[in-house]
Amino acid sequence: MICTATLLEDLSGSHNLIECDFTTLSRSSNRDVAFVINQGELLFTDDQILNTGLTATHKLKRGEPVWFVETLTKGSKNPQFKNIGDISLFEVNGIDIRQAVERAGFLSKEIIRYSIARLYGRNQSRRNFTFEDALWRSKDEIDRVYFKQGDIIFDWGDKSEAIFFIVDGQVSVRTLKNRSFALLSTADSFGEYSLITGKPRTLRATAETDCQLFKLSSEWVLSHLTKEHPFVRLTLHQTLSMLSIQNQMKLIKSNDGVYRNPSEPNEADAE
Repeated sequence: MICTATLLEDLSGSHNLIECDFTTLSRSSNRDVAFVINQGELLFTDDQILNTGLTATHKLKRGEPVWFVETLTKGSKNPQFKNIGDISLFEVNGIDIRQAVERAGFLSKEIIRYSIARLYGRNQSRRNFTFEDALWRSKDEIDRVYFKQGDIIFDWGDKSEAIFFIVDGQVSVRTLKNRSFALLSTADSFGEYSLITGKPRTLRATAETDCQLFKLSSEWVLSHLTKEHPFVRLTLHQTLSMLSIQNQMKLIKSNDGVYRNPSEPNEADAE
């Protein structure tokens, strides 16, 4: 899993980071910069008002990234944050983030690429043959697994032990009420968020047809991720967190619920 507090220590020891306060963040929506929380907490507020009248919130703590995805994609930055008590941040140059991601390994770069595509609703084909070729060259290091139609690949609340890449077939990702949340097919991947964050599975994955998958074990995935620059791992963390929040808001709106381990805090709350 990615530990943002550890990444902060790595950055602090190897980079000349610029320390700033919340005022700098609130005035930086048009600057080519991102931030990492050094001390304190931020409350992210989703501007999407749910059908229930509730507003989604998400708490960011020490070591967590702010605006890494927006800076990477040069997208708009909506300063929807509130500081919780005293807070200090480190400012990061956008060019440094983009250069680090450009130099990243094939696995990290692909997870970032297709997660951003999902995040921004880019529904056209997301196939990346460079990544697929690299994955096939690694096929002796990863397992090829097969499921029959109707088989459960993983279930709500399961501990995450792998990411899956669909070689052939279709997989239905299902809600707590066992309704289809997304239908995935050849060249799609799934299961990244739980593995990289160390959180339990929040959806069920079911073989919609007979399937052939590559099973990328946690050991294999983390062996690749631990080699990456902290900026790359922070980008991965924010991208997958944003995607998880977006998915949970869809589940709340549809009244499908989301699995929550009672011993774990909510990744996204509603107020």
